[in-house]
Parts: sequence; C-alpha cells; structure tokens
Amino acid sequence: MLRREYLRRLIDEAHVQLHLSANDGKRIYWPWRMHPPKEATAGYRDACEQYVIDSDPLDDDVTATDVLNTAFELDAEVASLQDVYQDKDATVDSLLRGLEVADDHAFDGMLLLPLQEPYVKCWQELGEPTDHWLGIGGLKDARPTERLAAARELRAAVGPVVWLHGFGWGVDGIAPAIRDNPGLIDSLDYSTPMQDAAMNGSPGKERMSVVAMEAATQLVHDLREVSKYPNTEDTKQATTEAWL
Repeated sequence: MLRREYLRRLIDEAHVQLHLSANDGKRIYWPWRMHPPKEATAGYRDACEQYVIDSDPLDDDVTATDVLNTAFELDAEVASLQDVYQDKDATVDSLLRGLEVADDHAFDGMLLLPLQEPYVKCWQELGEPTDHWLGIGGLKDARPTERLAAARELRAAVGPVVWLHGFGWGVDGIAPAIRDNPGLIDSLDYSTPMQDAAMNGSPGKERMSVVAMEAATQLVHDLREVSKYPNTEDTKQATTEAWL
C-alpha cells in the first residue's frame, strides 16, 4: 500500500471525501467508509477515520432505529436516516419520522438525510435543515451531467456551508467540475473500485488481498483526480502539441 505520508498528502488536498461502500475484508486502510447495518463491523470501523452507517433503501427490514443503533454501537461519525428510493413524498415522511427517533436516541453524531427529486422541494418540506448532511439520492445510475445539475441546483438553494453527499456516485465525468468548483459537493460513496477489481487474481487463498490492492490503486487514482494536483493545462497543451 502507498506509504501513509503520501496518502495523507492526497487526503488533505482532496476537495471531496470518497467513501468506499464495499467490502474488502478490512485489508486496506481507507479514511472514509460506508456500510449498512447488516455489513457494518468493528473491524471496518477500525479500518477508517470516518465511518458512515448507511440506510438500505432496498431492504425494508432496515429501520432508522437499526441504523442509529449500529452507529452508536460502533461509534460511527455519521448515520444516514432511512430512504425510500425514488419517492420524494415517502422519503419526506420517512425522514421526518427518523428525525423524531434520532431526537430520543443515544447516538449523537451527524445525521445524513437522503433526499429524492425534486431535491430542493424535498429539502424545503423537511423544514430546510442546515445542521445535517444532505444526500442526493436516486442518481446512482444517472449520467454525470444529471448528477452535476442536481448538485448545482441544491447547492444554490442551501448555500455554501451545508454538507452535500452524492449517494452511489463515482468520480468519472464529474472530477473536472469538482476541481473547477471545489465547494460543489463534499462527499460521495461508491463501490466501483471493488467491483472493477473483483475479477482479478487467480482462484485460491488470499485472492481478496489482490483484489483489495487493485481497489486501493483505483481509490488513490480517484482521490488525486478530485484534488488540486492534476495539471489540466499541461494535459491540454500536450494534446494540442501532439496534433501540430
């Protein structure tokens, strides 16, 4: 793995937190991780600096109480309240109930509120909260232009201070926009590095170690792409000179 001092350099200069929402067998250190209650463990808690317990919109058995209980037990920094996938009205109702549960719960960390389209209207119907993280949901399979448009619209409404999170986003297609506008989005989660690496390595013991390192390479690459380090002007110049 990359020596910690060089990884720290990228972490400190990244404009966006990239949360790994996949299982690598706890083989790599990564500063930001996200898991639903049924996958969250103390081992993964110890393999990161910031742990987010996610709701699972595709699993009706997972409740806001389950998320908060797990977040409290594992000392997670953030807990995502229950989402109702791609349904704004049901999401608002679910989040309002979740906020009531959170008010009486022992977990005292940050809450993440997953919004659905129309995002600004959803936020307004929640009372325009500014002291929680706001998540942009329902765009896991959307094009980069759709994700960026949603982020810009919501950012314009909530202002520059509120934390915005992209659910299921990768950096492909949006990294240049993030570098141009570092305050557009604050964090995202994705499982792509592990999914892309899953076919690597021959069968047998410790294959996961190979897969995990392949994923780590992609994570470091993506982290650099959303930092100040890529020199896009040099890239443009080199491309132009190649055609002369």
